[in-house]
Amino acid sequence: MEGALDKFSAVLEQAMVHLQKSMRQENTFTALVLAADRAHVAASLLAHWQRHAPAQAQLHLVFFEAVAIASSDTTVAANDASASTPAQQRPLAANGGDARTALDRLLAASDDVGVPLLPGVHRFDEPAHRLTVTRLIGAVGQTFSQLVAVVDLVLVDSTSRVAEIAHFADSVLRFAGPDLAMVAPQPVLAQLQQAIANKGSRVLALHPLDQPWQVLLTQLHKPAKPPLASARTAWVVGGSLAGAGVAYALALRGWHVHVTDPALARDQPGPQAGHLAAALTPLISVDDNFKARLSRAGVYRAHQRWADFDADIIVSRSGTLELARSKGHARDLLQAVQAMAYPEGWVSLIAPHHAAACAGVGVARHGAYFAKGMTVSPPNLIGKLLSHSNIVCHGQQVDSLHKGPQGWQLRSHQNGEPAVLAECDTVILAAAAHTPALLAESGLDQHTLRSGRRQPIMPAIMSMDTLAGQVMHVPAAMLPQVPVSVIGAEGYFLPPVRGQCVLGSTYEREPVSQGCTRHGQQQIVSKLAPALAPAVLQPVIDAMAAGAPIDRLPQSALFGEADDESGRDGGEATAARAQAPQHSDAPVFAGWAGSRAVIRGRLPAFGPIRHAPGLWLACGYASHGLTWSALAGDVIAAMLNAEPVPLERDLLQAVAPR
Repeated sequence: MEGALDKFSAVLEQAMVHLQKSMRQENTFTALVLAADRAHVAASLLAHWQRHAPAQAQLHLVFFEAVAIASSDTTVAANDASASTPAQQRPLAANGGDARTALDRLLAASDDVGVPLLPGVHRFDEPAHRLTVTRLIGAVGQTFSQLVAVVDLVLVDSTSRVAEIAHFADSVLRFAGPDLAMVAPQPVLAQLQQAIANKGSRVLALHPLDQPWQVLLTQLHKPAKPPLASARTAWVVGGSLAGAGVAYALALRGWHVHVTDPALARDQPGPQAGHLAAALTPLISVDDNFKARLSRAGVYRAHQRWADFDADIIVSRSGTLELARSKGHARDLLQAVQAMAYPEGWVSLIAPHHAAACAGVGVARHGAYFAKGMTVSPPNLIGKLLSHSNIVCHGQQVDSLHKGPQGWQLRSHQNGEPAVLAECDTVILAAAAHTPALLAESGLDQHTLRSGRRQPIMPAIMSMDTLAGQVMHVPAAMLPQVPVSVIGAEGYFLPPVRGQCVLGSTYEREPVSQGCTRHGQQQIVSKLAPALAPAVLQPVIDAMAAGAPIDRLPQSALFGEADDESGRDGGEATAARAQAPQHSDAPVFAGWAGSRAVIRGRLPAFGPIRHAPGLWLACGYASHGLTWSALAGDVIAAMLNAEPVPLERDLLQAVAPR
């Protein structure tokens, strides 16, 4: 086996004579590696690429694995003093910048806390080596056709690598770039040559290497790659979780990004101001449906992108306890965990007595514990994302877009006169519930047929619904027990943030003019209380019954303290309750109210608007803005930069603007 690997490395060395030109020309070079010792072959390729590639270029390596497996030498670090630290938590360039060490760590079989990687697409970045690794985990016969990329080079060390891939050559041509090279045994290249002959090409050359390998070079009838990202500018309309996620992903890749949103004006508190905390929690299903797979991809992306964010942004990384809402829901959780054979580090089923220890409060039901759940401060996260040095924020409202000589014109209709705010060839619409009106005002909700008739398009986007909702902030000192992890049931209960526990939430067709209401808070408590031990929310229930706004009640009533001077227990509270306006809908507790943009089917929409080149959408995140933010941002940025896309092809089709 070792001799075969050495031979293939020698073959790769020979092939470099033919590959140097394309490496020098490409700012984004993507190589697909189908080889026994992936890290060894990839390290050799990386070394050659670093010698020949432009200084700012990026190398993207793609691998396919039936299950997550470590590269052959990953365990070498076991005797190192840092071996007790999970591989991807250690700096990848710490070992003298050695490329092989970096690749071994990027190809670890588990994530940053030692949990085996689950099926799907996983992307890992190593800026020190200008390198990314994309791993598609699952049966290669199924995942090969799911790759979305612009591939420059394919390396195949034996015919057995492609034996179980149906339509191998057709798939290669689908994701091939305009200039494709393949190093492979002659029988594999014969398949590709036939497919190229069927589709046509500008140039086709074949060069012999050591037997049985050859290198094939071809120029296909495909559009050129985009120019270097550092010379490109984008405007993002919308500055909340969707817009901030896209802007940050582009800024990381060197784009100059402008984000505009009235909430970003200097006299405004900012997007989602006052929203203390929200939860990011994975979803699972028995059939591993689109939403479950998207959720898994989103959670992985969020953990990757936000790994080094401070505790004022990622408030808690202590997981989520999802309590069964009914016997049927409990059965679904059990069947989903069994069907997918999830590792315990991803999700584990927990009985009530163990669940209480996990949650920090008494619970009345079975549940499932998701270790990847976390509590996030939305306004602080948005602020962090938008603080990148490549991002400039503006406070203007965009009312329409029109095609101009230099790209898309962003127009504002304030003060009765249309004004052009900017003109740019790349614009991302992340305006949440305002998106349909923006598209309609721009004439982008319809398409003109050859007959001249106007046909409505993107019906799901144009019929997007808006659901209002509110959460309540309960002083942690008021409660006998507070959660240490996110608790989810019919509602949710979050660990303390700045001395307040967030309880949520409501779903309302029409937003209430005053924001938070007593009725809404009663709904929240009534949804949560049955899942918890009776004592947990009793102080909240008592305060709701009293009716007085919480800041009007004396501290002795709030926290169960006796009056130090008279020894009376809660006498002032009784008076306060008697004076409370019992029929008012004023909230008892502080809180936050917002809205959700919901698309039919409850899947988000992100990707290019096909009938309007240069326009992109990121909207319809509903209640999962934290889950989709980093994922959608990286998907759009990867597509704009001709990088491997960190999402499967069928999922991209499911979330495409529609």
